[in-house]
Amino acid sequence: MFNFLILFFFGYLIGSISPGYFFGRVVKGIDIRKYNRGNTGATNTYLTVGPGYGIITGAIDFLKSPLVYYFALSGLFFNFPAVNPDLAIFIGIAAVVGHIFPFYLGFRGGRGVASLYGLTFATLFFTQSFYALIIFVGTIFYAIFVSQRLEVKEFLSKAPLRKFLKLAGLILPLGYLYFDFFANLVLVLLVASFVFDVMRFLVPELNQRYLRLKKLAKEKELKRFSGYTLFLFSAFILFWFFPKDIAVLCFSLFIVGDVFTPLGPVFLAKETMPGKTWGGFFLILTLAFITGLFLNSLTPVSFSFKVLVLAAFLTAFLDQFSVSSSKPFSFLVDDNLLVPLGTAIGLSFLI
Repeated sequence: MFNFLILFFFGYLIGSISPGYFFGRVVKGIDIRKYNRGNTGATNTYLTVGPGYGIITGAIDFLKSPLVYYFALSGLFFNFPAVNPDLAIFIGIAAVVGHIFPFYLGFRGGRGVASLYGLTFATLFFTQSFYALIIFVGTIFYAIFVSQRLEVKEFLSKAPLRKFLKLAGLILPLGYLYFDFFANLVLVLLVASFVFDVMRFLVPELNQRYLRLKKLAKEKELKRFSGYTLFLFSAFILFWFFPKDIAVLCFSLFIVGDVFTPLGPVFLAKETMPGKTWGGFFLILTLAFITGLFLNSLTPVSFSFKVLVLAAFLTAFLDQFSVSSSKPFSFLVDDNLLVPLGTAIGLSFLI
């Protein structure tokens, strides 16, 4: 326990090194926390001191926590015994804490996003445990909520409840993996959603009341089956007509990718086609692959590296061909149908 506290303390000290602050002092003689974003992070350094200094700051901030994590993992801190990969995560978190709350700056540093990215990236090489999953998910949500980018704010403002419900839909494939009755549950939910949609079409007043639920409904569903029905229909087809491991993999990758694909323009806004971006493609590709890694390590399913890469690529590729909601007849290639079913069919043929 004493060794762990020592490691945590030195992890904090290394993390508290704030290059952005020192660049501001040396290059411009200012405290960059009084300008623009008001912190010592890479973005503020980029804006306040200069692009080159911002890039260097970002690289150092990104590498601090992986360095601490690796030192703890390999026993390079004062020849202490090596820490197991899961426990080393907490030493890496100490570096993130140091980055956000450096003691010599009145505990006002950066936001810690780059350091969290670095730590998450490092842990994936050494463990895909439950703790690694927690730090991965936590990093995503933390980065979203502290972001000041306009695209991120727009993502958060558009039907957050609907996004949450889709993400909660992971209960279906994960539940089906362990309990076969989830296939019947999906059928029951599908019938209920289908009947409700038919009633909407027959009763205009009911339809209007549904569409007024902006957090749950979309305007394009005025004369079309809802995304819930299409989502459940895909789950029904996968659970009833495909091998269980393929069904769970394809549906899980689709859910994770679909929830976060609107953040694609944050990373790369160049369009691949109307309504789709390269950022969205690479974001889905990355998140889908990492989701597959965690399914492999935390559940009974087992896929080769090649299959995980192929499944992630198909998920990202097919999403590019799900027509945007502003186009006519988009329900014919709605992503709820095209992506999970297309990925499952593609995997079935290719493996």
